[in-house]
Amino acid sequence: MMYMKSIICAILMLTIISPPIATSLEAAVPNNLYIIDIVLSGTQQHKAIAISPEILNRAGSSAIRIVERESGNEVPFFVHSAAEISSSLHTMQLNPIGEAIYDEYYHLDFEMEIRRPIDPLVSHLLLRASQNRDFLKNITVLGSYDGQNWIELASALVYQVSSAAQHEIYLNGIHRYRYYRLKVPTPQEFIEFSGVGYVDSERLEQVPFISYADAIFEMESRNGSTIVTITGVYGTNATMQNLRVTEIRLETDTIFMREFRPLTQSTVVTQGFTLYNLFFMDMFLSNTRIPFPGSPQTSTISFSIIDYDNRPIDISRITVEYITQYLVFRAEEGMEYALIFGGELHRPRYDIENFRDLILAEGYDQVHFGGTSRLLETLVHETSVYRDYNLLFNIAIIAAAILLTGIVVADFSRRKKGKGDNE
Repeated sequence: MMYMKSIICAILMLTIISPPIATSLEAAVPNNLYIIDIVLSGTQQHKAIAISPEILNRAGSSAIRIVERESGNEVPFFVHSAAEISSSLHTMQLNPIGEAIYDEYYHLDFEMEIRRPIDPLVSHLLLRASQNRDFLKNITVLGSYDGQNWIELASALVYQVSSAAQHEIYLNGIHRYRYYRLKVPTPQEFIEFSGVGYVDSERLEQVPFISYADAIFEMESRNGSTIVTITGVYGTNATMQNLRVTEIRLETDTIFMREFRPLTQSTVVTQGFTLYNLFFMDMFLSNTRIPFPGSPQTSTISFSIIDYDNRPIDISRITVEYITQYLVFRAEEGMEYALIFGGELHRPRYDIENFRDLILAEGYDQVHFGGTSRLLETLVHETSVYRDYNLLFNIAIIAAAILLTGIVVADFSRRKKGKGDNE
């Protein structure tokens, strides 16, 4: 009888020492946290992984952690979303020095006004027409070092039609010419142009990493306007929440010229911004791009197109351009890593941010996620909590076994001693 009581006591002790693993895990992991595996590749010590729209949708760029799978420890990282290039932008006047007509082309020659000893690295020209009237010209730009020998650089449509205008010509690179010639077709009218050259000089500038996605959108006609609402991007479950949108592009075959009005904050365009698809002098002119810097604070982006008494525009496709954000972290060989996001995590601050420039100069490998994200609280094998209680459970089992063995040996010795005394 005493023997059975001892065994029951030991079992009760084992139960008290080792609480249920699942209950302990649920208490240790916050609600609404997700986890997704990181698949490493490459030979660089530092890795970079792009934050997907789904992750941004649930967490933004702050409620994120990278953890080492074996220990569960946080791994420091920094957010990298733009490349640093050397450039700047200021203007230099182009002074007219001559004009002539050759082979049905009107040639206008300009000399760049250089007031200080700098290297004139010109990337594009801005042309201004002296007449206040509609025009469209396919202009070719040539460059020269001496004003005698010319090299063709680029061609582009320059036009001014009602409120639609395009006055810039990009030169397909950066050039050091001092003289520039405009080769303008001359059918019936002459357009006098003045010009300004944009000169690049040394300065560090951030150029964002850009990604594109087809938008999921809805259209509604209301009081002479078309209301367009973008609700997300195809191929994901993400809305527009926390997506750092830079531009929205419309695709349509409709011929139109309509006023654009923003309904979601963060757009930089004003009520006077005009969208258009036009045919003018047998040329197709188009401006269907809407600048939109920043992250919307709502799950949708909305804007209106003023139709008045016209039929609504038939929009066949909308493309969203957004900034890609990478998490850069140091990976140890042989270790496995995962990303935890969501819940009520707060933006971390790590020392690795102080070494950003050195790490970026050294280089990194772009890695990817493996599988799909899942709730962290359902994965008992993916945190150190499980290992801690598993170790405690094993220790308790061993202690209980030793205790039971001691009880059995003591009881056996007592019985043997009692039997000897009786004899």
